[in-house]
Amino acid sequence: MSPRARGGAALRRGPGRPPGPSQAAEVRARIVAEAGRLYATGGYAGLSFGTLAQRTDVTKATLFHYFPTKDALVYAVFDALGAQIEARALGWFDAPPRSFAARLDRLVIELVELFGRDPVPARLVCHGFLGVEHIVPPTLARAGAPPVFVELMRRFVAFLEQGIAAKEFRPDRPLGTIMSIGGVVLYECMMPAESRRRYAGDETVTMEERTKEMVAFIRRGVLRPDARRLYAKRSAR
Repeated sequence: MSPRARGGAALRRGPGRPPGPSQAAEVRARIVAEAGRLYATGGYAGLSFGTLAQRTDVTKATLFHYFPTKDALVYAVFDALGAQIEARALGWFDAPPRSFAARLDRLVIELVELFGRDPVPARLVCHGFLGVEHIVPPTLARAGAPPVFVELMRRFVAFLEQGIAAKEFRPDRPLGTIMSIGGVVLYECMMPAESRRRYAGDETVTMEERTKEMVAFIRRGVLRPDARRLYAKRSAR
């Protein structure tokens, strides 16, 4: 369990004999995973302790034993998601490859791989943007729980700033660029197959082809024209 999770979900002693450490960890993980699916579907308002108790086959008293408040549960959901993403993202921004353009391609491909396999994380992130005040509410912030995704965002901003300094990336605001990249990837990965068939007419397009389209689109938006031409020549060799 990460330090953030410990800060966001302090246990409260309940009646009876508490479960052993391994059992407690399994129950907690099951609660967090199911809470994530509920939040991905209906956001903060759709996260009900009653529904969660039914879905996880535990009592509401057990839920409150692990998570005294709804905000503590939401924080645990995003803390787990942040840990999952950060564990995969450690090497996304660093060389090799040497060029920032090639690393940008790798970054987009990794994001699509992460969010394209399962729509729940993508929907969680989008709902998180709408209810950001619940990810680290004031009560948990005062208790010392750090923001989720903070290290990932720090690394992402530094990567873009370095690419700008190397004159490979356009001199745009890094956070705006991050939102643009995330928006493209999340939209593509969240669109249900039925909507894709009905509105986009591309039900036969594979995820690999869609990934190539996203890489090319983001490359056009982020790379400077001269860097884009140079990268295209190098890639063609």
